[in-house]
Amino acid sequence: MEWYEQRFVNHRDWILDHLELLGLDSNETILVLLIDFLNEHQMDITMELLHKKTGISLDEVNQTVSVLCAKNYLKITAAAGTIHFVLDGLFKTDIARDQNILDHSLFDVFETELQHTLTSREMEKISEWNRTTDRKLILYALREASTYQKLSLPYVESILKRWKDSNVTAQMIEEGKGYGRSNDSK
Repeated sequence: MEWYEQRFVNHRDWILDHLELLGLDSNETILVLLIDFLNEHQMDITMELLHKKTGISLDEVNQTVSVLCAKNYLKITAAAGTIHFVLDGLFKTDIARDQNILDHSLFDVFETELQHTLTSREMEKISEWNRTTDRKLILYALREASTYQKLSLPYVESILKRWKDSNVTAQMIEEGKGYGRSNDSK
């Protein structure tokens, strides 16, 4: 199963988070988000529906869909009389590989430390941290939680929040500045 097929992956969040890297213009963005929404809710997609929902002229919808297909972000297939708009190409871009969107090694580290298989909710939380927080900082927070034998995602999250509020960086921790439990005796 590909990373973007995991239940905990929010496609629209990923798309919006990587807009500048994907190089989508406004019409492409609107159509991609709408197609993803319609696919998620298993609704039939037609050019007329895309036109109606977005207010973009039918000619522009056709042109934009052609551009998305040319970029290999969108693939249109027909099976059993049904047309499918498949956005897998969007998530298979070099951007996704370069960004290492879902860092499975990070999941492995958490599973080892927490001594259980991560639930989809836990994977979603760790993925969120991975998008918004320096990976090293996440690992340092996990190490601190382990040191104080408080191994839980809420505790790791409280450490990350405290460090964010105090502007603590991974470099500061590596240099021995700003690291430690600081008034947190939970």
